[in-house]
Amino acid sequence: MRVPVGVKVGVFALAVMGSYSYFANSIPQIESRPPQELSLEGGQVTTAQLVKAGEEIFKAKGTCEVCHRIGQKGTRAPDLAGIGSRATGRAAERATKGKPPRAGMMAKQYLLESLIEPGAYQVEGYPPIMPAVDKPPISLNRSEVWALVAFLQSLGGTVDVTLNDIPATVGAAAGGGPAAAEIKLPGDPKAGEAIFAGKGGCIACHKAGKVGASPVGPDLSQIAKIQAPDYIMKKILDPAGMGTVAGYPKGVMPPTFGQTLTAKEYTDLVAFLMTLK
Repeated sequence: MRVPVGVKVGVFALAVMGSYSYFANSIPQIESRPPQELSLEGGQVTTAQLVKAGEEIFKAKGTCEVCHRIGQKGTRAPDLAGIGSRATGRAAERATKGKPPRAGMMAKQYLLESLIEPGAYQVEGYPPIMPAVDKPPISLNRSEVWALVAFLQSLGGTVDVTLNDIPATVGAAAGGGPAAAEIKLPGDPKAGEAIFAGKGGCIACHKAGKVGASPVGPDLSQIAKIQAPDYIMKKILDPAGMGTVAGYPKGVMPPTFGQTLTAKEYTDLVAFLMTLK
């Protein structure tokens, strides 16, 4: 009996699809999940475990590597090599500098302040662009801030920070406290992408994910990981007032977007930038 060609083709197609399905299901599946929240309060943890946890936070949830490097110049922020030992000198300087001066500050207190109040005492030559790590969008909880301070101390210094050194209010919104109110932007991200690449001219200086490749200005591909909407909105309208990212020329970004973009175009642009994570 002759089998019709159509039936042969159908059987062949089913065999091929079945083979692909079997192969696909035989591959271990990887599930994408948000970073897990670390809690060390009430538990026993060694210094080595604490430092290891802090290093993982530095590289992952803390998003520190977006701006900082260890042993090489960062893209936006100081090299943190040896910060564990340098923190002692910085803390001593802090007695007379910064807002307000903090007499008697210890190295671990300086590191903690630099994480949760980064604008209090900035490294000379760097603009005030670092967000508080216990607030959105980073939102580390108290345990995570503790571990991160321990990791920074381990970079050339002695790890002596304890959980009691971290105020209970640190990271309250991130771990157990009232949840931070979610900010819903009214803009259209797709329209904002068009503004970025078109009327806004942002693409001439910035890269934003798959859009653009210019190195004239900072790469914005992960900007929403490290900055809140408030900063981005102010930066667009007052670029000089919000500081120039280290390593990039000052005065290049036009200060006229408040006049050249309509209100809708402005909110669309912000909405697009907030998708860059």
